[in-house]
Amino acid sequence: MARIRINGGPWRRVMPGSSLLGLVRGRAGIPIHSSCGLGNCGSDIVLILSGMEHLSAPFPTELRTLAAEEAPANARLSCVTKLVDGDVEVEVPDYSLEQPAA
Repeated sequence: MARIRINGGPWRRVMPGSSLLGLVRGRAGIPIHSSCGLGNCGSDIVLILSGMEHLSAPFPTELRTLAAEEAPANARLSCVTKLVDGDVEVEVPDYSLEQPAA
């Protein structure tokens, strides 16, 4: 069984293999920004508060992007990270939210 809690909201059961991007947008309705969907742009950083071991392993591209962004050790890119199993708590920082058009 997989469960996720986003930004301190309720725990929700989810399908194993679900992408964090889809869960943040779909389940939590949070307007997270994502440009490329491939782990290159770094626009969709999320912070993993607990349960990092229940996520898919990071790809080299994701690791390079996170390093270039000087992201904290608990950061992942939501577009390429999947919840494998277990409980995961995620925080979407303000800098990853879509900005309203000027």
